[in-house]
Amino acid sequence: MDGGRKQGDPCSNRKTDRVASGRPAGAGHVIYGDAALQLLDHGYEPIPLKPGQKVPALSRWSSVAIDESTVEGWCVTHGTSGIGLRTGALVAVDIDSLDPDRAHAVQALAIRRFGATLMRVGQWPKRLLLYRTEVPFTKMKVGEVEILGRGQQFVAFGIHPGTQRPYGWPNGETPLEVPLDALPVINREAAAAFLAETGPAEPLRTGPRRCGGGGGSKGTGSPVRDVEGRVIDGRDDWLSRIAFHAVHDALDVGEALDPSRLADRVWSRFTETADLTRPRQDGGAAYDLADALRKVRDKLRLAGQRRLPNRGGDVPEPAFQVPDQSVEAARSALADVVARFCEEVLAWHGGSAAQPPMLGILATVGLGKSHASREQLLALAAVLRARGLPHRMLVFTASHALAEETAAAWTAASASVAVLRGYERKDPATGVPLCKDLEAVRASLAAGLKVRDSACSASDDSRCQHFATCLKQQNLRDVAAADVVVAPYDALFSGLAFERDDVALLLIDEGCWARAIERRQDICVEDLASESVAGMGGDRIGRGPVGAMADLVVWRTRLAAALAANGPGPVSRSALVGAGLSAETCRDAAGLERWRLQDTGLAPGLKGNARQAALSMAVANARILSLASLWQALARFLSASGSHSGQLRIGEPDGTGRHPVHLSRVQELHDSLRGKPILHLDATMRPDLVHTVLPRLDIARIEAAAPHMQVRQVAGSFGKSMLCPAPGLEPDEVARRANRLQECVDYVHWHARRVSPGRVLVVTYQSIEQAFAGIPNVETAHFNAVAGLDRYKDVALLIVIGRPLAPSRELEALVGAYFGHVPEGRYRKDLAGIRMTSGQTRGLVVLRHEDDLAETLRAAICDDELIQVIGRGRGVNRTAQDPLEVHVLADVALPLAIDRLTAWDVERPDVVQRMLLAGIAVDSPADAAALHPELFSDEKQAQKAFERAVFKRQNPMYTSYREMSLKSAAYRRAGRGRSWQRAWWIEGAAEEVRARLQHVLGELAEWRAGCQ
Repeated sequence: MDGGRKQGDPCSNRKTDRVASGRPAGAGHVIYGDAALQLLDHGYEPIPLKPGQKVPALSRWSSVAIDESTVEGWCVTHGTSGIGLRTGALVAVDIDSLDPDRAHAVQALAIRRFGATLMRVGQWPKRLLLYRTEVPFTKMKVGEVEILGRGQQFVAFGIHPGTQRPYGWPNGETPLEVPLDALPVINREAAAAFLAETGPAEPLRTGPRRCGGGGGSKGTGSPVRDVEGRVIDGRDDWLSRIAFHAVHDALDVGEALDPSRLADRVWSRFTETADLTRPRQDGGAAYDLADALRKVRDKLRLAGQRRLPNRGGDVPEPAFQVPDQSVEAARSALADVVARFCEEVLAWHGGSAAQPPMLGILATVGLGKSHASREQLLALAAVLRARGLPHRMLVFTASHALAEETAAAWTAASASVAVLRGYERKDPATGVPLCKDLEAVRASLAAGLKVRDSACSASDDSRCQHFATCLKQQNLRDVAAADVVVAPYDALFSGLAFERDDVALLLIDEGCWARAIERRQDICVEDLASESVAGMGGDRIGRGPVGAMADLVVWRTRLAAALAANGPGPVSRSALVGAGLSAETCRDAAGLERWRLQDTGLAPGLKGNARQAALSMAVANARILSLASLWQALARFLSASGSHSGQLRIGEPDGTGRHPVHLSRVQELHDSLRGKPILHLDATMRPDLVHTVLPRLDIARIEAAAPHMQVRQVAGSFGKSMLCPAPGLEPDEVARRANRLQECVDYVHWHARRVSPGRVLVVTYQSIEQAFAGIPNVETAHFNAVAGLDRYKDVALLIVIGRPLAPSRELEALVGAYFGHVPEGRYRKDLAGIRMTSGQTRGLVVLRHEDDLAETLRAAICDDELIQVIGRGRGVNRTAQDPLEVHVLADVALPLAIDRLTAWDVERPDVVQRMLLAGIAVDSPADAAALHPELFSDEKQAQKAFERAVFKRQNPMYTSYREMSLKSAAYRRAGRGRSWQRAWWIEGAAEEVRARLQHVLGELAEWRAGCQ
């Protein structure tokens, strides 16, 4: 650009004869010959456009040098053309949305993030905002929001081909008044974060859903449009929305609220965007300016009364504070808290405290809460043993695998340790099943019997034939002799059998609430009336209580009718009461069911017919216990308040047309474990949820900063329906999911090469975990299978793809089980605040549940699992020499400080990355098609891919591309008319790359390594 033209300070340049100075939308038509040189003086790069179109009138417009002589020449040859402005140093935020709420929300977000600036409107409510950058970047797009960068252009002045009216600048200033260097500055990272914040295409929840009435929107606020985008149904509502935004626009800039002037603006927008060839739906006259004036006056009246709804809202403040405590200080605080707990345990066992202490410690992953507690608890056990007090400790973990790892840690601390293994487990050393008669064990458990007495070794000296060599019995002996017993969470509710009560305390490592739910669904509504009543009082005729049998039959019949009338969904109080049932009758019915229980005859060592008869009776008793549990649950529901039961639900019909009754509830700690001191350690403890299992638990919170962990969040759709295969899908859907998954694989591959030779952990859905397994340096895991594991503490990069999310119906059933509450509402997209390490708060559209308790559970299942996953990298333990990089590919608002927010449409691997991952990237579509037939079917497809990626010669790569260092060369193929091309690669010597090119493309006439 020629810097020789001097006209003083362009900001104070106010020529009275300049075209379009300060004009509102649609005022006048600026042509290239009149304004191009002034735009050039202001730092812009003006290019002429084809008449009545948005495209340039020139070839090679994106690369030609634009200086004074060039512009003067174009003023002669294209003087009457419209004007486009080339972007590069100039950046344009193009909001291509026909929804005014959405368009305004994105505009407001841009102004909050980047500052107020010039705005151009072609077809309202679409709009374009102008900014500048010091380091040009290529375009970025997410949905209907595009940021125009290097190699792009937009119409600044001209006739819109759709409305046939001039493009306008509604705020009164144009690039003719405001030079480029007066525009707010943005950069690529800020632009990517902004696109991540804009979220999905539907309107954000920051403005009114509807502004007016009726029409074809059917209560959604979305009008019906024709193929050209004009509103054809819901026009009255559309006119009201236009007036709503026009009044707000005037209020925002302090414009005089002149109803007539505003009505003119509204009517102009309405005629441009709505079909007015038909009269009103009520058969009256056609729409006219008076309708716009009426709408404007209505909005002004509301504004005067301060009742006009707010159309924009600030980003919600995050509900957490970023920890600022150092790791050393946090560990000291952790040690102090555990020490006080140990003192309280000692006091309680010594008889000086009435209640056993119960403490939960919410501590950042990596602080070493298990290690710190282990050392102090072993010291406590030694003191208790010396005083003759109970000293054994029971440690509960999330899984058998973690139990083995935990036991090894306690053994290393010189403790006497045993792992309690279930009957159905295998010996970890030999792989041999612990129990060789699981049929008898399962029958005993189903019938509510003690396994030892009915399947292993009874008091009458009868024994299982495998008892002498039984590995399970050896495990029980090891457990009885150990000072520390490690068991999975299930044992909290099934209990541990001890000959003497010498347990000092329970240590629960990580959240146990997810394993506390007991579920039954083995009874169907249609079977209730036909259930047997045999067994009451014995088998002899005339001995049983006939009246009681009759009562039970009546109550079952009433219950069957009530549940049938209730239909699928939560059981309602009105259905039960209407059928004549009460809490008392339900309790009586439960007692009568239990009266039917028979002696199963199960005993260790049974064989032949005696064994089969005992197993059959155990099955019958299990059915009776299920019926009794159902009646007990009904009694609890009817004794409490609430119109619907959270724990009882009628399911949809199964394959036989019968409706199962779902019963779910939180189990209590086993009798053998109640009343013991409890220390519960968890990195993601939620009081509302943990108190459903441990109601008396006090909670201490200890968190530490992780200054050497950097978190990058990539917003986009990464749910199962986007990535995971599923049966019954249409071929197009199968291909779409496979393509998205391949993009994620390429993303991981790219960043794994970037951090090589560092280890990379990818955690995602189990069904797609193996898709990432073949990438060098990459290890994989899936959600809900990594809690507590320490093997990934030295990874260089941890990538999370997706998030665990319970289906709505499943979540609602869990809410009922945990809280006895039937949630109202549903999942919805909401704007959440996330905190950046810069201190700024940004907004991100996330999925939440409208019911508070359901949202608590959703967050525990989803957000807390991601925190556990990220914690595997032990970010708090990293140093400047050993930093941790975390990428979260999910739309979630986590209680973390985010270093970089970006959008998937910006970060997804492009054609350049795919070529680089395949070995060599070139800027010739023909050569690319020859080199990479796995990527491009022919030159035409390669050309289209290049165009989509804006991969042009005016957008060169230099020494790096997307954080990866590159090597490069220029080459020219042999033959007449061949031009210079460029090649880039990541690894390998230049001569090796040259040889590969020649192998595919033929002899190269020239080769210049290192040429950019």
